[in-house]
Amino acid sequence: MTAPAPRRWQVLLLYKDGSPLVAGLPAAVRAAFRAGRELGPDRIVIAGAGDAFMRRWAAQLRSSAVPVLGDKLGAAALDARLPVLALDAESFPDEGALAEFAAAAEGVATAGAGDARRSVSGRPVAALRWTPGPLGAGTRSPEEVHARALSGPGAEVGAGHFFDARGGAARVAADALCARLAKDNDGYIAKFDRTLSIAISRMLLPFPVTPNHVTTAGLALGILGAWWLAAPSSRLQFWGALVLWFCCLLDGCDGEIARLKHLQSESGAKYDLWADHFSHLATFVALPVGVARLHPGHSWLVPGVLLVTGFLACGFSVWYLVLRVPEEKRGPLAVVVERIASRDYVYLIVALTAIGRLDWFVWAAAVGSHVFNAWLWLVARRSASASA
Repeated sequence: MTAPAPRRWQVLLLYKDGSPLVAGLPAAVRAAFRAGRELGPDRIVIAGAGDAFMRRWAAQLRSSAVPVLGDKLGAAALDARLPVLALDAESFPDEGALAEFAAAAEGVATAGAGDARRSVSGRPVAALRWTPGPLGAGTRSPEEVHARALSGPGAEVGAGHFFDARGGAARVAADALCARLAKDNDGYIAKFDRTLSIAISRMLLPFPVTPNHVTTAGLALGILGAWWLAAPSSRLQFWGALVLWFCCLLDGCDGEIARLKHLQSESGAKYDLWADHFSHLATFVALPVGVARLHPGHSWLVPGVLLVTGFLACGFSVWYLVLRVPEEKRGPLAVVVERIASRDYVYLIVALTAIGRLDWFVWAAAVGSHVFNAWLWLVARRSASASA
């Protein structure tokens, strides 16, 4: 998302004790994130937000990329010279809503109509006051200024969608946010996995669980699953396959929680990537080991070496040909690679361990990984020749 054009505004929010969380976050925190990302105001003030509130949601408030102030400064938190955008305490703006409202409000001001506000079902959810001094900005408490700003008159504009966060409506808003987690290019298995991972994520949202916590849990379970997959027992191998399948679900949960809780970070994305690589490697090393221990009368050195080297070669090729290229320049090859190189293979591992034929997968993957690697380079070369 491109940085917004900075506005010499101040955004005024209100937090009420006992307000319900919407997909793990208070409405005020969601509004602060959107205001910072879409408007780039001079400051964001959350009336009613004490030290405990500011500490608990510090990571999300920092991600708004502008200073966020709580109750500590009192009346001094607001500047009487800067326009105030007040947002309702029991609703929050949808993505892009504040940018739309701001453009409409500036249009109202240009036309000479003065202040602007946005109402939903007769209830004001946003109001822009160009001269907040008469409202008490800088002299009265932010709570009082907030109430006056929202209740005052103004030209009504219909721009921007706002979610209701009151009572049962909070769940409806959470449902809408979760529904957006699915990707357009998800295949049938990915859609099934996404349905389960979102259900798990929603169970974790009320707790202080971060994406890195989920990634770490997935890594630990991935190692456990690989360990059991390498055991000389078909029963343990089956349980190991089930653990790896659950890891696939957790692999979706960390990203979902990051988006829903506004905890996305470059370091977290890198940690998730390397944890995935390590779990994949542990799995593909465990496969031939488990087969060799389950069938000691056969030599599994050749398929084992082919499997591990094929996995490493594919990992390097996917990185070199796809991942290191900027996302907007990857082209259709990235979609195909994402489908083929996904963790969908774990369903086949579960099925084959259930019937005691994991050796079929080892041979198929040993050959298939090298074929896939060669195909990647062939397609990349053809694409390069076509664009030259």
